[in-house]
Formats: sequence, structure tokens, C-alpha cells
Amino acid sequence: MTLFRPSRLVLPRPSRRRVLGGLAAGAATALLPAAGGGGRAQAADPTYKIFMITWRGWEDASQGFKDYLDRRGVRTELIVRDAGRSRDKVAEHVQEAKATRPDLVYTWGTTTALTAFGKVGQADPATQITDIPSVFTIVSDPIGSDLVEAYDEPRPNLTGTLYIAPVETQLRTIQAYGEFKSLGAVFNPQESNARLTIAQVAKLAERDGFRLIQQPATIDASGKPDPASIPEKVRAVKDQGAEWLYIPPDSFLNVNRDSLTSAAMNIGLPSFAGAENFIRDSHGLLGLVSRYYNVGQFTGYIAEQILVGGKKPSEIPIESLDRFSLLVNMETARTLGFYPPMSMLTIAEFVQA
Repeated sequence: MTLFRPSRLVLPRPSRRRVLGGLAAGAATALLPAAGGGGRAQAADPTYKIFMITWRGWEDASQGFKDYLDRRGVRTELIVRDAGRSRDKVAEHVQEAKATRPDLVYTWGTTTALTAFGKVGQADPATQITDIPSVFTIVSDPIGSDLVEAYDEPRPNLTGTLYIAPVETQLRTIQAYGEFKSLGAVFNPQESNARLTIAQVAKLAERDGFRLIQQPATIDASGKPDPASIPEKVRAVKDQGAEWLYIPPDSFLNVNRDSLTSAAMNIGLPSFAGAENFIRDSHGLLGLVSRYYNVGQFTGYIAEQILVGGKKPSEIPIESLDRFSLLVNMETARTLGFYPPMSMLTIAEFVQA
């Protein structure tokens, strides 16, 4: 079920609407129209080598990317390298990509993209990818992270897709469910996506007059965030007056989503996330999400324009899907005794996690 177009359009999007206009936000797959009205004859097509660098394993966005290209009859050889959430591993994979010279590089996540491509205007050709066509996905704030200067001005070799609803739209969604004056946030201070999103929330808190209570996860002796600290951090934001727990895009939190959302639910704190796993597969209450699978499909469409259509990455604006899905976890709602308002009943998708 879909709702809430963003309050502002990032860019004009005629090309995406034409190709992805029929993509239902709640669908696991989508039939996308073939360019020119028909499929290509595979026997005459080249095989494109795509080097994929993932951050935390193969997941729905990567699967959607692959499925789109397969469905479109684009012959590919996928070279998949996972970083295991290690920047050093990303750097190793980048050197392999530079040595093998694939037709396209695909990266997943903000840290992966920044390590692979560097900040705009600061990329090092010796250690980063500057001359191979590339696409990124699951980057929450490409401008805020200095990956690009503007969504309609990608880099010469790099473009990508957006997946997070604007933070202001997320906050309006929370307010539509249940008003708040204090918002709590637990996050991994080492993760770019999380820091950038929390910084956006902080700016809106100052502008709109609500209180943001931040509790970064504890960093242990090995220099990594400690999962055992999550429940105490959730309790701390609740004790300081938080009325909602805001969950930013954060791989550490995703891995530990059951601990995070259960801790919140058990102390009567409703939680909101911009990623579906926290709601669909755990105990988060409310989410406004783009499905990773659908974002992966859209990224596949961008890749097709480069590989088959002959476009340069710099000619393809960085865009998001037009629609987002509103998810409500009814099991959590019942446990909290906090049900969605009547205005949401016809537009939300209710899940039982």
C-alpha cells in the first residue's frame, strides 16, 4: 500500500515514471516494459561484466538489481565481493575492480561508496574508482556525505539511486500517527548513514521546536559498537522523556534490530524506521519505506541505460522511486495499546511480525 509523495520532488522524473510507473511499492517483483516494445535477441548481445561490492552480504537490493537485468535479457557476468562491513575490505575490492576493468561497478551503502569513489573533488585515482562507469545504491544522503554535489549533476563516472524518504516527510508521518514533543535516537556513531540522518533530524528539531535525545551506541575495547549497549541506550532515551524512538538507516542496528525494537516495545516506547526490516521482520511499530528490492530494480534500470543505452553516468540524474510504503506492525501496536488513527487505515499495510 502506498502513500505520501515527498513534500518536495528532488528532480523532475519523466523517464522513471515511464519505466517504473507501474511498480507497486508492495510488490515483490514488477514487470517493467521493454525498451522499444520488445526484448533483445540474447545470442547477438555482448556479456557485460559487473563488479558488485556489497557491505553486509547479498540482500534484497542486490537481488532486485540482478533480477531486473535478467528479466530484461541483459547478459551479465557478476563478480560479487562482500566487504563484511570492513572499509579495508572495500579498499581491497576496489583495487581488484581497477585491475579487472569491468564494464560497470555497483556499490551498496554509503561507506562502500565513499571508500570506492571518494568525496566529490577529492577522489584519488590511485586508490579509488574515477574512470569506470559506476552506480551506487542504498546511500541515504549522497549530497550530505559529499558523494555528489547535486542530484542533477552526477560525477563523470558515477550516478545512483536514492532510497530514503525525506526526513521531514518521515517526521510528518510520525506526527500523523501520534504527536510528539521529544524524539529519541539510538545509533552507531561510526556509521555514515546514521550520523548524516541524525544530523538532519537535529536541524529539523531546532527549526520545529521539538527535542531530540541522542544516545550513540557504546564503542567497545576493539573499537566496534557494542550490541549489548542497545537496551540500556533505549532505556536512557525513554528515561529522558522520548515519546518515540527514531531509527536511522544503520547496518549495525539492522543486524541487531530485534534487540533494539524489543527493548523499545518492552518499555512502552513506539519506534519508527525508514527501512522495512525493522517493521516487517521485527518489533518496530511504524515505517515509511522504499522496498530494497524495488530500489535494486531501479538501480538495474540505471545500469541498463549505461550498459545497453550507451549513456554516460553524468547524463543520468540521481533519483528515488516516486512512492513509499507505510507499514504498521499490528502485533507491536497491540502490545503498546497504541493503534493507528482512522486516517491511516485505508493507506497503510498492516504486518504481523
